[in-house]
Amino acid sequence: MKCGEDNLKFAMYVFVELFWDQIKIDRSKKKAIYLDEIWRLIGVTSNMNVASFIYKIFKTIRKYGGSAVAITQDISDLFSLENGIYGKSILNNSSIKTFFSLEEENIKILSEYSNLSEKEKIEIKSLKRGECLMFVGENHILTKIEASDFEAKMISEKLGDET
Repeated sequence: MKCGEDNLKFAMYVFVELFWDQIKIDRSKKKAIYLDEIWRLIGVTSNMNVASFIYKIFKTIRKYGGSAVAITQDISDLFSLENGIYGKSILNNSSIKTFFSLEEENIKILSEYSNLSEKEKIEIKSLKRGECLMFVGENHILTKIEASDFEAKMISEKLGDET
């Protein structure tokens, strides 16, 4: 593993630790922590101490008036360390789960850890940009997310479009 990658993982861990300390200060304030590229913290190249810390956040954050969001492009990353115990814990402790279009391999992995119907397996593979399958409690909801006019304008300006 490259030294830069090790430093990045260490930095991510330090920042998560700092944010976690802030989250615990005042239970009356609503707050959220977004963990993009979570595979770096709980994936096969991580270590069990860091993964255990992330597990603890997902297990207890609601007690502090908070919520946690795990973001990854590859479901298999969540289940690659210690036979998936950390990814499974994140799924089990998440009240809302949102899945965008997935490849066949990731659908198989997801179905091992959730109750996807055969119809949902087909649907999740064919989702278009902005469409997702949300798990809210026992309900599975196909959803289309549309940008407001303001958001669409901001996105197109950032991308350099003249639309």
